[in-house]
Amino acid sequence: MDINDIYDLIPGFQCLPGCTECCRNFGVPSRTRIEDERIKNYLQSIGAAVGEAQGTTCPYVCHSGCRIYPVRPLTCRLYGTSPNSLCQLGARPVRLLHADEEAEIYHLYQTYFF
Repeated sequence: MDINDIYDLIPGFQCLPGCTECCRNFGVPSRTRIEDERIKNYLQSIGAAVGEAQGTTCPYVCHSGCRIYPVRPLTCRLYGTSPNSLCQLGARPVRLLHADEEAEIYHLYQTYFF
């Protein structure tokens, strides 16, 4: 199983235009070693450095959004798509995950990537 197989289980989600609220309030998202490597490799490929959070702001958020969006970790991908992590500003996914689906995603994530 590849990490993308798990990501593919998450419904599409469109943030509100210009919004970075969750990126500014939760700090550095938790991630696995594989996700951390993907982030480091991506940053290297675009000539950027690994960042450090300032307070509760993710080091990868900028005025135009997420600098690591293509390789963002599961925590970021799930935000707004499940009943346990709804967007605080009201953006909703194409289809809200059922609690059982969310539990299965976390189970697969922990089984294969921790």
